[in-house]
Amino acid sequence: MQKFFRFSFIFICCLLSGSAAAKISWHSWVVNLRKEAIHQGINPVLFDRVFQNMRPSAKHIRLDRTQPEKRLTYYEYRDTRADAYRIKMGQKELKKHQDLLNKVGKDFEVNPCVIASLWGLESSYGHFMGQFNVIQSLATLAYDGRRSDFFRKQLLLALHMLDEGHVTYQDFKGEWAGASGQPQFLPSSFYQYAIDYDGDGKKDIWKNYGDIFASIANYLKQNGWEYKQPILITTRLIPEFDHTLIGIKIIKPYQEWLNLGARPSTNRYINPNAAASIIELTGGPIWIVFNNFKSLMKWNHSTYYAGTVTYMAQKICQTSPY
Repeated sequence: MQKFFRFSFIFICCLLSGSAAAKISWHSWVVNLRKEAIHQGINPVLFDRVFQNMRPSAKHIRLDRTQPEKRLTYYEYRDTRADAYRIKMGQKELKKHQDLLNKVGKDFEVNPCVIASLWGLESSYGHFMGQFNVIQSLATLAYDGRRSDFFRKQLLLALHMLDEGHVTYQDFKGEWAGASGQPQFLPSSFYQYAIDYDGDGKKDIWKNYGDIFASIANYLKQNGWEYKQPILITTRLIPEFDHTLIGIKIIKPYQEWLNLGARPSTNRYINPNAAASIIELTGGPIWIVFNNFKSLMKWNHSTYYAGTVTYMAQKICQTSPY
């Protein structure tokens, strides 16, 4: 029994050794952060108001430590995210904001159906942006130590967002890991991609639809979106096809894939020189994917996610999203 307790004590110490809590108190950590924030130009009055009575959240640590591990098939993943209700809601929201979505799509040369689909997947068209206090979320994760450098950077950027008036402290809520707004941007993504579409001096991705849609479109545009080009095509492969060629990193011209035995499910004209890959999803389809698919993966590095965006865009607009 004594050996068991000794082992347990050592194990717990090992868990804590990588955390800031084992090295420095919360109060000392906040004092140090305050100096850095003020050095970066953040108003000390704002900092003190935000951190008054704030404490790290045990719930955030637990969520960070217990990410789901179950491996879903593509169809299981897709159908829980792009379900019939969310698609129907998307059709209504598309109709409601059609003129603005079309204008933003034209200005940024990004398909408005894809903008709407991303909007719907990230925050249910703005109906659910998360209820966690973003500053507390980021401060907790920065203090915890597992990814402290990353979250400290995000936290300081979030304080700049407050200081510059893009969002109020009361509205600055999001998911547990610090993403917020209707597109669910981390602060670093906010500064890289958010757009003040109406020119009012604020990049309001929480309430301003023009800013929201333009920010989503700008994200894709800056990550290589190609206007009016395909995202993916379902295909079958001839029995003799070399399956070692399947993979997102193996890129060949579209025509070469046809020559090798890919048999796409569409007769739509595709540029024979278009760069493409063939991927096969768990329990799901085989796709020929193009550059726009990989642009979607810059948003979320998941073939499931990029495929679900494409699927929901098609269902929302009731047409092919390219």
